[in-house]
Amino acid sequence: MAGRLLALLVGIDAYPTPIPPLSGCVNDVTGFADVLRDRVGEDALDLVVLTDGQATRAAVTSRLSEHLGRAGAQDVALFYYSGHGSQQTTPEELWSIEPDHRNETLVCVDSRSAGSWDLADKELAALLDSISATGCHTLVVLDCCHSGDGTRDADEVVRLAPPDPRPRPASTFVGLGDATAGAPTRGAARWTPAGRHVLLAACRSSEKAKEVTVLGRQRGALSAALEAALLGSDGRPSYRDVLRMVTADVTNRVTDQHPQVETADATELDRPFLGGAIPATPRPLTLSRLPDGWSIDSGAVHGVPEPIGDDTTELAVYPLTGETSGSPLATALVTRVLPDRSLVRLTPELDEAYVYRAVVTSIPLAPLRVGVVGDAAGTAALRTAADAADETLVDLVEGAGDGDGPADLLVEATPDGFVITRPGVTRPLVPVVAGEAREERTILALERVARWLRLSALTNPATRLPDAAVRVEVDAGTGPVGAGGTLPIAYAGTDAPRFTVRLANTTSTPLWAALLDLTETYGIFTDAFPAGSVALGPGEATSVDLVGQVDDGLWEAGAVSLRDQLMVVTSTLEFDPRSLEQEELDVSAVPAAGTTRSADGPPALRSTLERVLGGTRTRRLGPRTASAAVADWRTDSVFVVTTRPRA
Repeated sequence: MAGRLLALLVGIDAYPTPIPPLSGCVNDVTGFADVLRDRVGEDALDLVVLTDGQATRAAVTSRLSEHLGRAGAQDVALFYYSGHGSQQTTPEELWSIEPDHRNETLVCVDSRSAGSWDLADKELAALLDSISATGCHTLVVLDCCHSGDGTRDADEVVRLAPPDPRPRPASTFVGLGDATAGAPTRGAARWTPAGRHVLLAACRSSEKAKEVTVLGRQRGALSAALEAALLGSDGRPSYRDVLRMVTADVTNRVTDQHPQVETADATELDRPFLGGAIPATPRPLTLSRLPDGWSIDSGAVHGVPEPIGDDTTELAVYPLTGETSGSPLATALVTRVLPDRSLVRLTPELDEAYVYRAVVTSIPLAPLRVGVVGDAAGTAALRTAADAADETLVDLVEGAGDGDGPADLLVEATPDGFVITRPGVTRPLVPVVAGEAREERTILALERVARWLRLSALTNPATRLPDAAVRVEVDAGTGPVGAGGTLPIAYAGTDAPRFTVRLANTTSTPLWAALLDLTETYGIFTDAFPAGSVALGPGEATSVDLVGQVDDGLWEAGAVSLRDQLMVVTSTLEFDPRSLEQEELDVSAVPAAGTTRSADGPPALRSTLERVLGGTRTRRLGPRTASAAVADWRTDSVFVVTTRPRA
């Protein structure tokens, strides 16, 4: 959508007597306003919300004309009403367009006071017709009863006010002009005129719109279902998709209520909801109870890893339409990964009737599988050294692999020392480890490689952050290269090449970003920003100037090019990645006593992302910290290849 979304949301609970009060209408419109701010963004949204005493007949009609009337051909206009619906007798002058002689109406807060009236279907139709005449796409959402016999069931809240018994003059109808001389033609009655707009109604004309309790709050059944549909869908659902989702939700909660989508043009049903005003975003991860137990709707094809012993994916569980910044309702642990979903164990149990949002707080990371071959005495000494190592980082196996799969690396014990290679590659991964304490230095090297490999492959299989939430570009003056790309740079004589990394927040919410440099020689550097990560407000950008290097020692040893992975870690909460720092791999230094064990104990964690990042260094982090705030996060990488030619 190139234009704006102009929205008027009206919710009324505090009706004066004799109209029965309601409890969920203000919740409906304030909740939907939050959905619009979240999914559309403040820059593209022009929003007016009228609740309770603000929602007079004069205010509603004037805002319809003046606020939504400003929508141009490229814009979308939305009128959302949550409150009582009712009926009133149609003036004789309008009988030609109302065969049953009764108007269907929206009940404003002052509709039954002296000198005021309900907002009749014909009035709203005329006002909407003038709005959509500009060519804008117009949507009306009515979470109310708009027909019925005026009765109220004793055991449920129904959004149907008693009919207005007062005779109403035709001259009081807004937008119809001279009702006796220029009345609309037959067929223009009710909420859907011949004008180009879409109506999403809470129920059929013969049914009642009901209120339900959702997570302890009163809500309209339609409004709750619509929020869940929009927050739970990826991309841009069509009106047909939305109708299917809200109908399934509403009919699961209440009886005798079937939402309807009505339009004069059937092709509108396949148009994106709100005309495309809601941009495509990754859908949230959801948790629900199915016949085989609780499960999340992501599985192996989405990247959810299998449990590794007792180490498994952990999730915090929240209300589907609520915030994820507070204490979760429950914790879920993945017990089995299926192709399209994953079974979980929930603590504590939750109401099985609802769908929940789940946020990943920890993911399992397998130890590096190292096959050991060669001289028997050397392999035995290496295994002894490994007994003091971090078993969550390195797992020594026989040969090139076993029944659990192939080895990630191979270590060959030779009379001259230990040779570390990748399976199928004869060139050593690092120089031959020889001399004093060679076994300990080999294990330390393997641990360092394991940390590097874990971090370089780190992804969040269930992030809701969109691609390029923080856009990364590297540029050496020849044009920018984005995430997934490679920038080649080269020395000019003895001068090392320079390049710039630019990060830009493309979303409507504040984010934090860190730039990590993972070098080909297994160094990890996190010093791009003084605090480790940098805060980026909506639309904000920052840049870092860097230098590509092939140091003298490597160049003299024969290396002419090196590849750096620049990883951008993006988070919804502040985090500090500096504990990940490690120097370039050096297998020549003899370790001091007691340095083989790599973890000093669990660090203080401010967010769940810091726990995940810490897990790349060691899994010896203990149980999940309850005080750690739940962050959504993602990683994106761009690569820089630096060449230092020989003369």
